[in-house]
Amino acid sequence: MVPKWLIIILLIITFVLILPPIISIFYDVALITLHNPEKMSIIITKPYYLYRPLINSVVVCGISAIISTILGLGFAWLLARYNVPYKNLLLSLLTGPYIIPSFMMAIGWIMLWTNNGLFEQFTHMKSPIEPYGPLSLIIILGLHNYPLAMLTIYTTLVNMDASLEEVARIHGVPWYKVVRGIILPLIMPGILSGFILAFAYSISEFGAPAVLGLPVGYTVLTTQIYSFMTEAPIEYEAAEVLSIVLSLIGIGVLGINYAILSKKSYATITGKISRVEVKRPSYTVFFLVILFMLIVYTPSFAVVVGSLIKNWGEPITWANIGLDHYIKVLTMSRSVNALIITLGLAIGAATIASFLGVLIGYTVLRSKTLITKIMDFLVFLPFSIPGLVIGVGLIIASGRIYGPLYGTAFILLIAFIIRFLPYATRTTIPVLMQIDESLEETSRVHGVSFGKTMIRIVFPLTLGALFSSWVFVFNSSMKELSASAILATQVETAIVVAFLLFSDGYFSDGAALTIIIVAITLLLTGIASKFTRKGLAELQAKTIK
Repeated sequence: MVPKWLIIILLIITFVLILPPIISIFYDVALITLHNPEKMSIIITKPYYLYRPLINSVVVCGISAIISTILGLGFAWLLARYNVPYKNLLLSLLTGPYIIPSFMMAIGWIMLWTNNGLFEQFTHMKSPIEPYGPLSLIIILGLHNYPLAMLTIYTTLVNMDASLEEVARIHGVPWYKVVRGIILPLIMPGILSGFILAFAYSISEFGAPAVLGLPVGYTVLTTQIYSFMTEAPIEYEAAEVLSIVLSLIGIGVLGINYAILSKKSYATITGKISRVEVKRPSYTVFFLVILFMLIVYTPSFAVVVGSLIKNWGEPITWANIGLDHYIKVLTMSRSVNALIITLGLAIGAATIASFLGVLIGYTVLRSKTLITKIMDFLVFLPFSIPGLVIGVGLIIASGRIYGPLYGTAFILLIAFIIRFLPYATRTTIPVLMQIDESLEETSRVHGVSFGKTMIRIVFPLTLGALFSSWVFVFNSSMKELSASAILATQVETAIVVAFLLFSDGYFSDGAALTIIIVAITLLLTGIASKFTRKGLAELQAKTIK
């Protein structure tokens, strides 16, 4: 039984943490609608304010989501239906583009295709692609988000009952009819879910649209909100209206995704392993996947190459290659301070969010009341709200609640916790569901307090999930740009500095700092994973004994 004091404390934390930025935006927009309808009319009717960014967002994100879904379906099919060598390694590598910040992929895309860029330098041919604008943005978002669709569809294909196809083949049904009549209907929920997730994540992206769209005046909802909040004259009202539109789109598409998955039963798992089309290892598929990955990782590789070029735009020779930009960045007080602040924020956000995630997940599972259901809903709400909107809400709420925190690292910490608490909670809940309540009941029967029961039983058994959520929040916080871009006014994060360096024309400096951020993230994650795994196993073994 969960103590009432814990439920009350967690409910207060949830209300105070999550509701103020969201309510502030809706409250202000309601006041504008009631007391200044002329302003609201201008915001809604003028193409520059709402119509044009909204149409651009829907078109770009819709097409990129289709590309992501097609790519995801193709590679999910190849990996699930063919005996591909090193399948697990390929699956991990194919998910890499989503881990890489879209901002980094966009930088690499520009370095590759811009005038006198890497393509022209290496081939001595004119670049065939315009690096800025909607087409480039569609390509980058499509390549960045296809792992979402791939993983969703791959899981569906692997769990599908093979006997359904075997019966059809035994009766002489042609393969194309098997695909059309059996396979596609069964994996359609996965396909639709993959498309919706890719669309939802694309429409909330800020980094890639800012890098590829703003220089040529091509705005989407996120970049238009950023412009309203950062460029004179500042237009808070317009930013708030667009924030609500963006939030409603996010909530709507995720609601559709939930409805698709819950509307009908698609159960096909019967204990029989999914059939693999080719029994012998298919090296053709293996090399096809490798070729695609080379294409996908080319923008990221371009960032690495660009960071090593001493003088951007000059011929690439050995004399023009070196670590000058890395040395410059690591000796520049602005970037060093930003790296230190980012590390502190990422560690702090990961620790607080993971700890709260376990407590909230435990409370929601063990105390199924109306209050805990409200708590669960509030915690999950930021999952459907883009980070830029949370940033806008925190700025608006700063005048009422967070006044002393505005412009400090603490407002960024709050933003990171709000953004990633849903992930931390959802990561720990499945593990908590596997813990038999009798373990806790036995502890309490023997007079052990609730706190000691949590410390000696619950926390040790959930340390694996706790570490997974910590790593996820840490990695996400290190590369978080959308909320940081408008909140980092006096205190800058490393990714914001890299973004501003690139925006100001310091391409190689921005590329070098971006590579350093990714390298530090991967290094610390690897070290933490290595030293934690053994400790987790030993502690959990002692707990079970």
